[in-house]
Amino acid sequence: MNVELFFNLLSKVEPSTPTTLPTFDSTKEKLSKLFTENEFIKSLYPNIDSNTLKTLDEISDAFNTQDKKKEVLLHKFNKDLLNKTFVLNEKLSALDLVYYVILYSWMNELNDKQRFTFCNVTRWFNLIQNQKSILNIQPLIAISVVPPPVEKKEEKKPAATGSAPNKTEGGNDKKSEQTTEQPKKEKRVAPVVAEPPMDISRFEIRVGKIVECEKHPNADSLYVEKIDLGEKEGPRTIVSGLVKFIPLDQMLNRKVLVLCNLKPANLKSIKSFGMVLCASNADHTHVEFVEPPADAAIGERVVFDKYPGEFDKVLKPATFDAVSADFKTDDNKIASYKGDLSKTSAGPCVAKTLPNTLIK
Repeated sequence: MNVELFFNLLSKVEPSTPTTLPTFDSTKEKLSKLFTENEFIKSLYPNIDSNTLKTLDEISDAFNTQDKKKEVLLHKFNKDLLNKTFVLNEKLSALDLVYYVILYSWMNELNDKQRFTFCNVTRWFNLIQNQKSILNIQPLIAISVVPPPVEKKEEKKPAATGSAPNKTEGGNDKKSEQTTEQPKKEKRVAPVVAEPPMDISRFEIRVGKIVECEKHPNADSLYVEKIDLGEKEGPRTIVSGLVKFIPLDQMLNRKVLVLCNLKPANLKSIKSFGMVLCASNADHTHVEFVEPPADAAIGERVVFDKYPGEFDKVLKPATFDAVSADFKTDDNKIASYKGDLSKTSAGPCVAKTLPNTLIK
């Protein structure tokens, strides 16, 4: 790994990064030592999980030695990123930058089909390389967010059969002019299914009410909420990383927006069935709910007039990232998508204090 590049990137994310580079040989030393022995990085992430560092060392070693296990480890990393935006916690970290440096050349060599195989890694990598703080340090890799076309299998034509060649008196072979005709098979033409537009209509956003909330038993930064969405199954369990931003007594009985069609995810051993939508400033130091009007009906879908359509049954991470890039509050702090305002039966949805910020 290019240690100099890593610390250059880190200095853009963490301005207090020391200018003097540590003596470190990534071909001989475990990368985990950067997080356990470098005093500056250690101070940033004092409680990093040992299994997280073990995975880092395994992937780094596989790239250094071209180990055959590299493919297996990358598939595992791809699975780990299924329900994550960043590798560690909920914001850009040094761990994202380490992996970005390790995987840069590999990602650059992949074609679209190969990148789609590692769709979660590709989504994460594209997010990291487009972070404003590190733009222009490395050339951007052009990554398509559209899945590659499915390869059509060619139908095998039945071989023609005929009678055996006859010998003539002159000794020359003469092929029989008669052949057995094969019945023609009707070609089945697969119906063309149009790819739905990549826009906010793919999101199933509904109005919910937090009826129960407690701190996660296994994670200090997480809440476990029960949110009423008017479903016959009862309130949904949703895990949110909001402990640092919203006091517990301000969580209960709040009306919120819930993204309902995410794939359920196990978060510290508790399964979460959606995500509460919040606005956040650029450095993620201020996070607040995007709230529906007080009179909005529980369970109703939030819509956008210019983007009608059915939501995905299960939202893919690549679709989430592509659409989320244009989902933000406007100058008046109203949730909007490409300038089109959110709408409920009682009016638009609003973040109280954050204009022009992303919503996730």
